[in-house]
Amino acid sequence: MDWNQDDELQAIFRTEMEERAPRLIDGARAMIDGTLTAEMTELCAREAHTIKGTAKVMGFEAIGNAGGRLESDWKAVQDHTVDASAQLGRQFLAVSERLLGAVDADPAQGTAELSEALGALIRGEDPPPPGQSLTAVPEPIVLEEAPIDAEAPPVTPEVPERGGPGLIVIDGAKGDTPPPDPNVGNLGGLLSSTETFSSGETTGVDTAKLYRLINRVAELRLDAEALSGTVEALRLAATSSPREVASLATRWETAIHDIHSAVSEIQQQAVTLVAVPLSTVTSTVPGLVRFLAKKTGREVRLEIVDDDIEVDLQILENLADAFRSLIVNSIEHGIENPEDRIAAGKPAVGTISIRAGIDDGRLSLSIGDDGMGLDWAALRQTAVLNGLLPADGEISEEQLRVLLFETGISTSPTHSELSGNGQGFGNVARLIRDMRGSVRLETESGVGTTVTITVPAFQSLQRALIVEAAGRRWGLAEPAVLDRFSILDADRFTVAGSQEISWGDGMLPIGSFAAAAGLSDSEPHRDVVVVATQAGPAALAVTSVMGVREVATKSLGPLVSGTHLITGAALLGGGELALMLDANALGEANRQSRAGLVPDQLPRVLVVDDSPGVRQIVAGALAAGGFDTAVAGSAEEALEIVAAGGVDGIVVDYSMPGSDGIALVEGVRARSATLPIVMMSAVAGRSDQDRARAAGVDAYFDKSDFREGALVSTLHSLLEAADKGREANAR
Repeated sequence: MDWNQDDELQAIFRTEMEERAPRLIDGARAMIDGTLTAEMTELCAREAHTIKGTAKVMGFEAIGNAGGRLESDWKAVQDHTVDASAQLGRQFLAVSERLLGAVDADPAQGTAELSEALGALIRGEDPPPPGQSLTAVPEPIVLEEAPIDAEAPPVTPEVPERGGPGLIVIDGAKGDTPPPDPNVGNLGGLLSSTETFSSGETTGVDTAKLYRLINRVAELRLDAEALSGTVEALRLAATSSPREVASLATRWETAIHDIHSAVSEIQQQAVTLVAVPLSTVTSTVPGLVRFLAKKTGREVRLEIVDDDIEVDLQILENLADAFRSLIVNSIEHGIENPEDRIAAGKPAVGTISIRAGIDDGRLSLSIGDDGMGLDWAALRQTAVLNGLLPADGEISEEQLRVLLFETGISTSPTHSELSGNGQGFGNVARLIRDMRGSVRLETESGVGTTVTITVPAFQSLQRALIVEAAGRRWGLAEPAVLDRFSILDADRFTVAGSQEISWGDGMLPIGSFAAAAGLSDSEPHRDVVVVATQAGPAALAVTSVMGVREVATKSLGPLVSGTHLITGAALLGGGELALMLDANALGEANRQSRAGLVPDQLPRVLVVDDSPGVRQIVAGALAAGGFDTAVAGSAEEALEIVAAGGVDGIVVDYSMPGSDGIALVEGVRARSATLPIVMMSAVAGRSDQDRARAAGVDAYFDKSDFREGALVSTLHSLLEAADKGREANAR
């Protein structure tokens, strides 16, 4: 909801502004007349901080931006990095006196007077007199965490040298963005950068360029690791060779090790440039809790632990909405009214606790309350009434957890102006999945609820568990991995005809990782991976676990995207990659596979490309899209597979060594005139495309095609048309 449109909440906000703004005015006047004390300076910094957080919670961006600027400058005075002066006091006074008037103005723009006063503070100029504007139409001032309009780039105010910290606002969407280079890590357009560039309150560099740098450095470091391993193998193999060869290999290995160390250090230094305290988000929570408590008639005590840790600015920006949604849910659906708490033997004042920590590159953030907890019986009844579950039959807590996170089902029988449409948990889960993280819900009736979010602490330093299954490498974001162990160490049981393992305090059904990924599973299983899903932990058997790696990640290009299962590709160095899978989608696919909901016979598509990376990406995307897949690295190998039969369609690259894709198409057409063939290329021109169509290609795509999921949807259409053609011929 737009809280700045709620009359009751706006009245509460006005009361708070009437209380705090005069203290800032008094502090500014004391600075002007030379009577400012350390206590007054500290008070003004706190009041400005509170105004910033409360205003942003309420949606008053202009007031929040002004409060943020006053906070940073008052802190600079407090730290003696900026000298208190009469001129600075007049600038503070002009902004402070105009805060209250902006409550009735447009929440995003504020008033022209506030904008003028803020601009004068930024530029170090004398402020305009009350009621007078220096310009007929003031330019908007973009500060702190103000959102960037991608179609109308924000104005970047000029920051003069004032002897203290100045805020430089950077438009992360600006700058030259070169077209994708098919020779640099994106496999001709099948992969694209994962970063969503943003600008932050104190980031003094172009963040778009900075994130590209971090990503490229990560790739370079991985290449150095791969090369180091190759050289070490060379040195070991040269033990019987002349001494000079072994000595040279040793020097190469040392040099590469030094390069690797230097690159790792550069990467860490670059990442720190986009690190900001978690308190950037949590600073708004006290105001949010205060407003919600007054609105709902609850009494709430807030605990915040360890919010001084620093994490990626992008991570915090993406977490903000989920964080606020969980706080709203805790107060409206968790904390009871004082009289109800007393009747239940609880203190009248409820408690919301926020705890944060970073462990091995993972940010863990929990929001807990000591309220009533989730009522699974009421949730089940709501699901049945909404037609989401059958009225008869047993419904497990696992099913209810899936509904809670995936649908619009609400924990309350009615929706309110605070909680909106009841999709809070679902929105949070989708957001965290997009960040390659996990969400864990713990609740006990009458005791309370805790939601724990685990995401990478830094967007560009992803850690992934790499596993092997179905002859391919796969990656799982480490925050989503709960456990991994040898299958020989697992206590296995057969329950109702299916395999289960003992894990934690209970039993978990165990499924095939390969089957969940949409592939045939003929290899032996040596390890088990337990992942966090919205329905609870899921156990999956894999061929082997290769370990946790720090990886450079890229998202799938539009052509092969469109599936919830595959989130992107992890570059492992040395040209190797692993497809990254979403743990929650993998768990759901595992449940469907174990329940026999996946068809036994899927159309089989042959993927032909000389690049192992392209073969893995395309085959993985097709498997997730409902196809059985086979792969070939050359036209000759592909023709052998086609001749053996059982292929329902082909995806082939235009350019390959030896016999190219056109030769393969001509060879296939000599055997079958109806077998669907799709060709892809990153280099073919118009004449090449005409040649492909003349050879009998049914569809042609550039690998960087922007149509999302076009490859999967086109293949389904071609196969459906082929089936109808065969049926017509049979009649």
